[in-house]
Amino acid sequence: MKLTKGRQPARGAGSRWLVVLLRIALSVAALWALRRELHDVHADALLAELRAFGWSHVALAIICTAGSFLILGVVEVLAIRESAAGERVSVGAALGTGFVANALSQSVGIALLTGAAVRARAYTRNGLDAVAIAQVTAFVTLTATIGLLAAGAVALLVVSTPLVIGTTAIAVRPMGVLLACIVLAYVAWSVVGRHDSVGLGRWRLMRPSPAMAATQTLLSVIDWLLAGMVLWAFMPTSPGLTVGVTLSAYIIAQTVAVTSHVPAGAGVFELAVLGLVTRAVPGVNRSAMVAALVMFRIVYYAIPLILAIAAAAVAELVRARRGRDDSDLSYTDMRTQRAG
Repeated sequence: MKLTKGRQPARGAGSRWLVVLLRIALSVAALWALRRELHDVHADALLAELRAFGWSHVALAIICTAGSFLILGVVEVLAIRESAAGERVSVGAALGTGFVANALSQSVGIALLTGAAVRARAYTRNGLDAVAIAQVTAFVTLTATIGLLAAGAVALLVVSTPLVIGTTAIAVRPMGVLLACIVLAYVAWSVVGRHDSVGLGRWRLMRPSPAMAATQTLLSVIDWLLAGMVLWAFMPTSPGLTVGVTLSAYIIAQTVAVTSHVPAGAGVFELAVLGLVTRAVPGVNRSAMVAALVMFRIVYYAIPLILAIAAAAVAELVRARRGRDDSDLSYTDMRTQRAG
């Protein structure tokens, strides 16, 4: 799967600011709705639930988080190999850059822009141009999207009750059919597509091979399930609250959160999980549910974000030191030549 260059339509600064303002408004609305949903959850009860988590919960969550980011690293390596200049980047560099790019984009949002900025900084010194970096970013983003749609389609099709967010009820099975059709269309395009590329503007998406399309879908589904297991590690023990219920709620909530375009799905994701789980298991402890969501945010979002920022800072310091060493070496060589 590659991107090819074409014409890029002009976009004004006004439209970009409109998108930013819309995202801010959606974030505020989601957080306000979440606050109303949690009016009966008291701080003392929440703190007690947070203190009740043992090291076994944290260890399972960290292992699943590491597995998820390892899968994302494998996707990054595949994206590099599929790009126009893939042989110029080592596996280690691809894994490291993929971790930083995904940790930042998952927490900050706007994966295409955030991931592209990180990769541009990291891969430019390997000789990758803007087209190759766009290919890598598009591959990673598309893979994550296809996997979420595939997992979301299955989760929505097996759920019989509507999804309730706040006071809005959403019929889930029609959404599941729609998501399944999108995934099947992508796979079918890889097998029997008549056109080698689709898209408008400057970048066009090249048709993947059937094996690559299947690999993208499988890897991404595993990634999303591992991320869901991070939430499961902190879920309360309650009759009927199985790992299947948790993973189904997680996948559907992430699908809704991504569709909402709210950065990191803040508020939307929590509302959807609470709505799905409390309808499936009416007697579940809501304070324990909120504690599980808080710990999920800490382990899967905050810790990788901190590590990514630290890794990026170290990489910048090493790059700056090498630059100074090269400059000093060049100056010494120049003095030696003059003396000779």
